Amino acid sequence: MITENSSLEDLIKLYPSALTFLQKRYSITEPVNPSRETLKDLAKKYSLPPPQIIFMEIQLQGASDAVEEITALEAQHLVQRVRPLKVIDVRESWERTFGSIPRSQILNDSLFSEALRSWPKDSEILFYCHFGVRSRDAAHEFFKNGFTKLYVIRGGIDAWSSQVDSTIPRYSGAYC
Repeated sequence: MITENSSLEDLIKLYPSALTFLQKRYSITEPVNPSRETLKDLAKKYSLPPPQIIFMEIQLQGASDAVEEITALEAQHLVQRVRPLKVIDVRESWERTFGSIPRSQILNDSLFSEALRSWPKDSEILFYCHFGVRSRDAAHEFFKNGFTKLYVIRGGIDAWSSQVDSTIPRYSGAYC
């Protein structure tokens, strides 16, 4: 079982491309010692998201090349200019009390069924959550069901708050 205190070496045994992914994703250029360092060490050393987030990103990293990760500013451009664009919020109800991105709809079973039944498979769909992990998972589900123009916001609504709309407060309590 992998925990935040597992060595990177143990992680690489299960996910061989994990170190390469981490180096690219977080622009880590310094040498890393997989036998001595942990996800917790890397998170602290490079001011990364919590180890749980990093681990989920590793798990999802190869899930779908069809899902494009974009910045909050690129997402703002899509929201302002692309019609029709579906904007999907995959956060918990308590998280939505802090605010939401314009034009967003809440992903629930009913919306998912409607999308499968009636949305064109080339619909442009932007997903977001708190940090961008759950949204990538949701986008992958849409990809598995034939959708082809899928986007997630790198850093989720947390990035949107800091880069686009500071009236939406940043919050804690959800790791992904």
